[in-house]
Amino acid sequence: MHRRKIQLIAGSTYSISLPKEWVKKNKLKEKDELLIYEKDNQTLLLSSHLIKRKKMDEISLNIDEYLNNIDQIVFVLYYLGIENINLYSKKELTKEVKTKIRKTLAHMSGTEITYEDNKKITLKILLDESKVTIYQIFYRINTILELSLSNILNEIDIEEIRINENEIDRLYHLGTKLISLSLTDSKILHSSKIKNTSLIPSYFLISKKLENIGDDLYRLGEYLNKHETCFENKKEILTFIKYKLNGTISHLIHKTSKIFEKTKDSDFKKINNLISQINNKTIQNYLDDITRYIEDIEGETINISFYKQLLKPSSRA
Repeated sequence: MHRRKIQLIAGSTYSISLPKEWVKKNKLKEKDELLIYEKDNQTLLLSSHLIKRKKMDEISLNIDEYLNNIDQIVFVLYYLGIENINLYSKKELTKEVKTKIRKTLAHMSGTEITYEDNKKITLKILLDESKVTIYQIFYRINTILELSLSNILNEIDIEEIRINENEIDRLYHLGTKLISLSLTDSKILHSSKIKNTSLIPSYFLISKKLENIGDDLYRLGEYLNKHETCFENKKEILTFIKYKLNGTISHLIHKTSKIFEKTKDSDFKKINNLISQINNKTIQNYLDDITRYIEDIEGETINISFYKQLLKPSSRA
């Protein structure tokens, strides 16, 4: 460990000297640039080069070996940040396989098919991950969930709910890509506003639970529309869900030093009692799942807010 005193130069610039051994070891010289990253725990990370993952720009994959799982395999390649994906078959790409790939692409932001023939499909990822933050994704998903909740609360437009669910899935996969890249790329870790790898599990779980809520709202809307039915205490239950989601996401996206306050157990008990009074078991199950996901999201939000407060200089002895 090296200790250095901060020097004030010309009354306006602060500086510290670098250890001579470190400069020589990294083959640096006068006027070379250094990269400085600010972490959530008030420390600075200094590097003589861009700290990032060993990036794989292109991959060619024989999909004959992955026919049953090709959709999930394509998602994995997307999460890894590979920009050019060549999918080929030594036989011929069937109509079913091509359709499966296209359906997968619908959930992959910034992805296009740039070449296609009977034996090959080339995918190009055009998205710049460094210009997207996890908070933008959370905000957008919550906005769409609000639209679906309002839709169910008023007159159901099943096509709108279906579009909303597809958009939430697309944003979820984008979030998963961002979170995955943050594990190995310090540039993405900071540009995504995650900033600390210790928080990655919480961000991923929040992303997944929001996607789960989107799925259940879609299924609930479809069920209500198909059976032309309603349920007891609909306004109070859906308003509670909307209010709690708004409060949690607002706390995440706004810079605040306060620890998030979880909803009181008595409030959850009250809403769960209303849900239990619903005669239709299918509707009851969807709403039970949604309220449970909200509790999970609140728990992870507490983890994030407490961790950030714990690392503030004033909170340390």
